[in-house]
Amino acid sequence: MTRLRLAGMILAVVVTGCATKEPVMMYNPQTREIARCAEARRSFVDGQGYRAQDDCIADYEKQGFQRMSPPDQAGTAPAGSR
Repeated sequence: MTRLRLAGMILAVVVTGCATKEPVMMYNPQTREIARCAEARRSFVDGQGYRAQDDCIADYEKQGFQRMSPPDQAGTAPAGSR
């Protein structure tokens, strides 16, 4: 029984890590403000965190914010960073 519980707990941790969204950074080009929209940790259970993050993004977009482009995922280092 203990092994089954441990396996269930490990599975829950793995599923939680896979179900989370990355925070979305928002930028207002007129005011030069930066905002962060992140999901709640409980979101994988009830979906509320995903909805809250989507609502946050929509609210900032109404105020003139734009999504910032994500960093380059190619794994290349910027010139002169060595």
